[in-house]
Amino acid sequence: MDVNSKVLGTVMCEELRFRNGGEDPVLLYLHGGGYVVGSPRAYRTLAGTIVKVFGGRALVVDYRLAPEHPHPAALEDVQAVWFALTEGEGVPPQRIVVAGDSAGGGLALALSLSLRDAGSPQPAALGLISPWTDLVPDLAGARPAAPGEVLLTPELARRFASAYLAGGTEAEHPYVSPLYAELTGLPPLVVHTGERELIRADGERLVKRAHAAGVVVSHEQLSGLWHDSHLSAALLSGPAAGAPARMAATLRAHLLRSG
Repeated sequence: MDVNSKVLGTVMCEELRFRNGGEDPVLLYLHGGGYVVGSPRAYRTLAGTIVKVFGGRALVVDYRLAPEHPHPAALEDVQAVWFALTEGEGVPPQRIVVAGDSAGGGLALALSLSLRDAGSPQPAALGLISPWTDLVPDLAGARPAAPGEVLLTPELARRFASAYLAGGTEAEHPYVSPLYAELTGLPPLVVHTGERELIRADGERLVKRAHAAGVVVSHEQLSGLWHDSHLSAALLSGPAAGAPARMAATLRAHLLRSG
C-alpha cells in the first residue's frame, strides 16, 4: 500500500492506494476520537482494508480537533475536502463513499446532511462504524455505563462532548447530533454497531429513524463486541475479524448501483 500526504481545500489528508488502484472511486474516511484525538496515521489499516475491497483510493482527513477547534471546525474541514474533490478534481459525487467511526461516523452524517440542506449532490453511500450521533446525554452526563464496554466510558464521552461544544453550539444541533435531524434524502447507510458498546443505542436509533425516513439502511450488530471493535479486527477471530471487509463489500455494491 502506498501512503502519501495530500492537501485538499487547505486541509491535509493521507492518501492510501494499492498499486493496482486508480483515481476512482474514492473512500473519504473520517477518523474517530471524540473530535478531540485521533489522526490519519492510526487509521491506515482500517481505511486500507476498506478501500482494498472496492479499489480506487482512500483519503483520511486530518481535520481540526477540539477543544482548540470546536464545532464547526471539523465539519468545515470535511466540507472543504469534499468540494476540493468534487469541484476541484472533478470526482463525481456518486463515485465517492464517505465512512467514519465513532465521532467520524457522526461527522460523516453531518457532512451528508449539510450537502442535502445546500441542495448539493450526495455521496454514493455512508459507512458508519459505531457512530456517535447523540451528544445530548453525554454533555449532560446522563449516559449509563455499558457492561462489557472496554474502550469508552460515560465520563470520557462527556469530556469529549464538552470539548467539541466549547464554541457554544447546542448539543441538539443536527450537525452535532444527527439523531435530531430530519433524515429524508440521505444516501444509503451501512451501519455496524457492537452489542456491548456504550453508544449502541445511537446506531440502533439511527437505523430505526432512517428506515422511517425512507433511507436505504444495512445494519450489522457484532455479537459480544465493544465500541469501535473494527480498529482491533486484525487481532480478533470469527465474524469480528471480517467486519471491515464486509462493510467494504456492501459499500462497493452501492457504488456499483450508483454508477
